Amino acid sequence: MNLLLSTLDLREVVVSAPVAPLPGRSRGIQGVVFYQGEFLPVLAWEDLPGCEGTLGATTAMAVLRPRLGLPVERVIGTITPPPEAWGDVDEKDDAGAWLGGVCRVAGLELRLVDPDRLIALLHRYREDR
Repeated sequence: MNLLLSTLDLREVVVSAPVAPLPGRSRGIQGVVFYQGEFLPVLAWEDLPGCEGTLGATTAMAVLRPRLGLPVERVIGTITPPPEAWGDVDEKDDAGAWLGGVCRVAGLELRLVDPDRLIALLHRYREDR
């Protein structure tokens, strides 16, 4: 799955670090890493609707402004898509619960991660425990 993150939502991208699992972890969080003097929760992609299995070897972690780490296999670069490249998420797409849109550029479909929707989903998971 090719994902797109807004630079407005991104704090930085760092080298992947070992994730310390949490006992009795909440669905959606695989554990924590020590980041800038604090523990940062790290997303468990496999717990999200619309995600298929686990990632391969992660090389980096995108740190979002809402204090959440997203493990990623690779970072390709930055783009500035034209307005006509944007579309809505298909309502049948299970990942629609945490996506903010779809961008089609250069023959690729890039799915925009919406941090607010993602955090809200993680909060619902925690409340359901």
